[in-house]
Amino acid sequence: MRKKPNKDIHIAGLFFLGAVVLLLGTSSCNNTRYLEKGESLYIGNKVTVKDSALSKSQEKAMAEALSDIIRPLPNRNFLGIRFKLWVYNMAGEPKADWGVRYWLRNKIGEPPVLGSDMNVKSNINIVNNYLQNIGYFSARTSGTMTTKKRRSRAFFTVTPGIQDSIKSVRFEHIDSMPLSKNIYATREKSLLRAGQPYNLNTIITERERIAQNLKNEGYFYFNPEYILVKADTGRAPHQIDLTVTLKTDEMPGNAFYRYRMDKITIIPNYQMSTRATGSRARRQRYQDTTYYKGYGLVERHSSAFKPDIFYQAMQLKPGEYYSLKDQNIALNRLVNLGAFKFVKNEFTPVKDRSKHLLDLTYYLSPYPKKSFSADIGGYTQNDSRVGSRASVSWMNHNMFRGAEIFSIKLSGGFDMQYGGEIKTPNVYTLGVEAGLNFPRFLVPFADIKPSSLFVPHTLVTAAYNYSLGKDYYKIQSLSFGFGYNWKEDAMKEHKFFPINISFVHTDTLDNRYANEFNLSNLTFNGLIIGPTYEYTYNSQLGPQSRVDNYYFDGMVDFSGNILGWVQGASLDKPPKEILGLQYAQYAKIQADFRYYHNYTAEKILATRFFFGFGLPYGNSQTLPNIKQFFAGGSSSLRGFSSRLVGPGSYNYTKGSGSNTFIQMLGDIKLEMNAEYRLPVYQFIKAAFFADAGNIWLYRDNPSFPGGVFNADFYNQLAVDAGVGLRLDFSILVLRLDLGIPVRKPWYPEGQRWRFNDLRFGSPDWRNSNLFFNLAIGYPF
Repeated sequence: MRKKPNKDIHIAGLFFLGAVVLLLGTSSCNNTRYLEKGESLYIGNKVTVKDSALSKSQEKAMAEALSDIIRPLPNRNFLGIRFKLWVYNMAGEPKADWGVRYWLRNKIGEPPVLGSDMNVKSNINIVNNYLQNIGYFSARTSGTMTTKKRRSRAFFTVTPGIQDSIKSVRFEHIDSMPLSKNIYATREKSLLRAGQPYNLNTIITERERIAQNLKNEGYFYFNPEYILVKADTGRAPHQIDLTVTLKTDEMPGNAFYRYRMDKITIIPNYQMSTRATGSRARRQRYQDTTYYKGYGLVERHSSAFKPDIFYQAMQLKPGEYYSLKDQNIALNRLVNLGAFKFVKNEFTPVKDRSKHLLDLTYYLSPYPKKSFSADIGGYTQNDSRVGSRASVSWMNHNMFRGAEIFSIKLSGGFDMQYGGEIKTPNVYTLGVEAGLNFPRFLVPFADIKPSSLFVPHTLVTAAYNYSLGKDYYKIQSLSFGFGYNWKEDAMKEHKFFPINISFVHTDTLDNRYANEFNLSNLTFNGLIIGPTYEYTYNSQLGPQSRVDNYYFDGMVDFSGNILGWVQGASLDKPPKEILGLQYAQYAKIQADFRYYHNYTAEKILATRFFFGFGLPYGNSQTLPNIKQFFAGGSSSLRGFSSRLVGPGSYNYTKGSGSNTFIQMLGDIKLEMNAEYRLPVYQFIKAAFFADAGNIWLYRDNPSFPGGVFNADFYNQLAVDAGVGLRLDFSILVLRLDLGIPVRKPWYPEGQRWRFNDLRFGSPDWRNSNLFFNLAIGYPF
């Protein structure tokens, strides 16, 4: 019998929590009594923007931006409580530079920000300078500070005036100077355009663009500071003529010339602690050096690596002009080889400066060839399940002297249920994986040297996995894969496995359960043979921060297509076999699209749309169990039990009368998620979320009535809503979500929305409808 919760304990707990908050709030209000006589506590600023030319939303946005640049910042507070200041005051003055009081006051606490720290006149200048930098040259700002009950606040009133715009942009052209010609040739790609508002940041970015273009053309010593953008405001009111020119009088002589590469040397086993310096380093740099395809390789330690791996990474060549782009590609590729923990390059001008030549040396410090690691972690599911995963790995970072990474990983875990009305079997897993990663394309009869920033990888994988659903089923799988992984750039990644072979064997352990439950959605015995391709795009990995970010991951997966066509496989015939084993035949696609809108750096609207569709045919009535979709759980529908949603309107609570279930799987999945993330206090963040989705079967199965996909699918969506906390420690995000189902698709039509059935005071209702999720990382 379940023990009913003690309501008096809950009420006492809430009373105690309220008393603590009230006590902290009262103490926080008394922070001013610790101030010296005549001082006040600075509590912030308020900026008001008044301009008839701006809309209300524009005035509000400008006021927020200006408020953020005003200094000092007041003491941080949460719900009006300045906790760190309170700790600082309560700790008092420590008697020594150690101890609990010193730690509380200086590590946890925060000294008061005083009213005397606020300089109104200085901040008026800061505001006006900011506005002038974005084109408001006639802006007027006034400010004052008021003090009440020893609390001070600064008030600023801003009248921006008319924003100046760019009337024309001219690039100065000096025929006798090749450098000037190169700058003039880039004018069509200029970020400065007539009609745009004047903005100092755009001018700074334009200087950086020109300098980067010149560095890619060989101007090794050129810097953005050598470019001058003159602004002429005298020709027309509120319009500016810009002229892009050079600070020739301030430039060093070497900045005017293009430089070619001379000697390029690679030291592949360099130890940082023993590096020689000065002329001694230059004398030793080329000792015992041999050359491979134009590159110098220090022979003393190079036997550990084949020289071809460096040829794959190098982009700069002797005799060619220096290029910043090629330099970055080479560095990035050397890092992405995965064999070196430190990568550094050094450019040295040759002694005869009139030749404009550069020597280049790469210093590479390799990882230890062999390494061992272990990992262990735990988690909870929202249906009263707990689990743990542990693994040990061994790795060789240079298997065949070509920076190949060979790894073996042994892992195991369990998933057990400690409560809840709906019972699912305890699951135990064991697996072993082996992988070989070649940092290049291995293509028969072809030598491919790509030119992107990233090293391509050829992957060979093999794995064995064992899964035991106690008393119910046992699944064993053996797989092998050969494929490629490469990136176009930081945002675009491809994975193509032309060879994928998996053998799956499923056993039903107890005939009683096989008769009581339909386990057909979990059983598959045979081969899965076919290619897969996956493409990922993530704008958040791009070089610039954006207000709107997008993520897309799409995959296509095939099995037995050609084989089934050759053998004439059909649903009307007995399944075809190869080597005495039945094989799966299907085509599967899935797409995961996410959109992030950043209102501020920490206030984010995150959305996700997932669609998956599997077409089993020929040799298969349904997708293999390891390829099917599921819904529910901590990163899916957070207001429903993990893997117990659907298919369709199927009601898993009916049937044999038992309250024990395995899991629900489907061939089709549709899911939509949205959550609004906002900061609470330092590393504590909150979220409000809603999820909707379901899974379906492609073909009707009498054991799962209402489970087949049809035109009424939108009426079969499960919907939940909830709130969550995220403890964001940068390297780790601990997520706590509380979800409530608000639409249950297994109820009769007209009764599926459950807003009229919210009974928070009922223990039975809470036990069946409040789902708590504890997970690591964001759900999407």
